[in-house]
Order: sequence, then C-alpha cells, then structure tokens
Amino acid sequence: MISEDEIQPGLVLHLNPDELQRLGGTFTGPQDKRVKSGHFFLCLKRTDDTGVWVPLFFNPGSGRQPVSSAGRSGHPKWTEGTFHWHEYQIWTAPHSGVIEAAEAGGDLSTPGARNSLAIEQLPDVDVR
Repeated sequence: MISEDEIQPGLVLHLNPDELQRLGGTFTGPQDKRVKSGHFFLCLKRTDDTGVWVPLFFNPGSGRQPVSSAGRSGHPKWTEGTFHWHEYQIWTAPHSGVIEAAEAGGDLSTPGARNSLAIEQLPDVDVR
C-alpha cells in the first residue's frame, strides 16, 4: 500500500476512478466523458491534503496529448507503454482517496519500486 508521503509529482499509480470519485475526487470535463475502469494516473501536483492527477490512455484521440517516454521508471508496462493524457480529465483528489483508489485499482507497485515520470518530463498542464 502506498503512503501519503509517497504522493508526489511524477508518481504513477493504477487507480479505480469510480472509487476515486466516490472518495472525493473531482475532475474537469463532462461526467459522460469521465475515464472508466482502472487506469494509470499521473500525479502533477501535491498540496497538503490533495493532489492533481491525470488518467493516462493507451491510444491517441481527440484532445489527448502524448506523455514523454523519457524519464520513466518502474514496471515495464509503464516504462515501455505509450500513454496520453486528456485536457478534460484533470482530477483533484484527497490523498486518502488516492490510496484507497490505488488498492481498489489493483496497483501493484511497492515502496522503492513505484512507477514514476521525471519531473522535467511532466506534461505542461495548467494545475493552478
């Protein structure tokens, strides 16, 4: 299980978005376009109580921007995959909700072996 202290920009976790929303996560964009089922999520920003996250998609599509393949570490499914983020899927969620959503989403990373993206490779997203 992940701890709140580990939640930092660049962290990538496999989250269940239904649980994330149920536990206080909110997102930009319309409800009918919300990500479904388990997805990798990338942390872009951390505050004392919350984080800003984007779900990652395997396929390109309208409004989706590529995530750099440079600066990745962790499991080969993350480091070798092709991922995109969507401009209308910017999530804000409490750390406690992220932890539970990671458990519900089947995140398999472990302390010292978390999936991550180097800070300098983070997408340029307005996360105010």
